[in-house]
Amino acid sequence: MTNNDRPTKNERRQHAREVARQRADAEKRRKRRNKWFLQGGIGLGIVAIAAIIAIVVVNVNNAPAVSAAGPENMATGAIQFAAEDGKVTPVSTPAVSAKGSPSAIPTAGADGAVTVTEYVDWACPVCKQFEDAFSDQILDKVKSGEATLAIQPVSILDRAYPGSRYASRAANAAMCVADNEPEKFLDVQKQFFDNQPAEGTKGLTNAEIEDLVKAGGATSSEVAECVSTEQFKGWVTKSTKLVTEDEALAGTNGFGTPTVVVDGKRLDDLSTVVSAIDAAAK
Repeated sequence: MTNNDRPTKNERRQHAREVARQRADAEKRRKRRNKWFLQGGIGLGIVAIAAIIAIVVVNVNNAPAVSAAGPENMATGAIQFAAEDGKVTPVSTPAVSAKGSPSAIPTAGADGAVTVTEYVDWACPVCKQFEDAFSDQILDKVKSGEATLAIQPVSILDRAYPGSRYASRAANAAMCVADNEPEKFLDVQKQFFDNQPAEGTKGLTNAEIEDLVKAGGATSSEVAECVSTEQFKGWVTKSTKLVTEDEALAGTNGFGTPTVVVDGKRLDDLSTVVSAIDAAAK
């Protein structure tokens, strides 16, 4: 190459300027692309968030109604039974509001009858044993007018049915029946005790619970929906907490089921329930 073939100083300067201009243009185009992708990404993110919010709102609106209020016919926290024409008949009472609390379990029955209150967990094997041994005798006392009976469902044995909350769901079923078909309550309770799942299992599904409820004669669609949606889940928790924190109901090892109270006195020995009713009636 001769000196005449080499670019002049001015040509080299112009070339450098052109290269710089091209680089600047390329950088501007890169920034515009990044800006577009950023804005588009934010827009897509906003759309995605809006879609998620919409799905959550729809799911919340379509979710089953879980009530913190109590069922009807359990104003005291328990469903009560008294004699009517020689039959054991449920006592109608209003529901407790979501912000309310059950009134104290009465200690004086109608016409001076002895009050018997049972706190039971339908998942409790000892409750089943107690009912098998004494239910008929207690109900005879109610039929005769000697006693009134109050049964308060509680849930303390979810731990015995890992991962299924069976005890709570069974208590909800009890409240569903009390709320809608109280005259079937005792028959449904018998079905639950006769078909009680073993501790350490998953218990029963809601569909199986519904089958037991129907077998006990509570066949209304209202009861079925209440069971499937666990309508009284909030009340099961609230009422159980009130019971388990009541020092008057605690034994030497705390509260347990079944707990039986006769005319305001908790029985230390459940096998004495019939003699305790007879003594209180005198």
